[in-house]
Amino acid sequence: MAECDLTPLPDQFKEDKMKRLLSLFLLLLAFPLVVFAEVIVREEPLTWDKSARLPGEQLYQNLCAACHDSDGTGNGTASDALRIGAPDLTRIAASNDGVFPQKKIEQLIANNTLQNEHAQNAMPSWEQQFLYVRTGLSSFQREAYARNRIYVLTEHLESLQALN
Repeated sequence: MAECDLTPLPDQFKEDKMKRLLSLFLLLLAFPLVVFAEVIVREEPLTWDKSARLPGEQLYQNLCAACHDSDGTGNGTASDALRIGAPDLTRIAASNDGVFPQKKIEQLIANNTLQNEHAQNAMPSWEQQFLYVRTGLSSFQREAYARNRIYVLTEHLESLQALN
């Protein structure tokens, strides 16, 4: 039969065990607070997929307002930071004899050809961005989806036009 050693445990072992028990107790005490804080502060991030299904105004606010400002005047904080001089989108019709050039603006949004002073496209080609949002669709469906998003965005830009 095996002998049982009844010698007292070393003090270091007792301290380690106490530290582990204290850590476990503190963790169990703090866990409800963390869960409660997570429930209060948690926001669902806006993903590309969700952003791309928004109506025109919200789509504009999420994708364009950083450079063009929420009112379309071109004074967005990102345009200042990037030094790209975003155009005033409220004057498109005024600079085209009072007519908003829907197709021209759709083409510009879809495949930006404007370049900044460093010969780089200052604005993304949004058609390419939208094409890859809905990856589970056929190429025809993705193109139709991208065109729809660009159309909705262009309609919102038309609503921003200055009256004079």
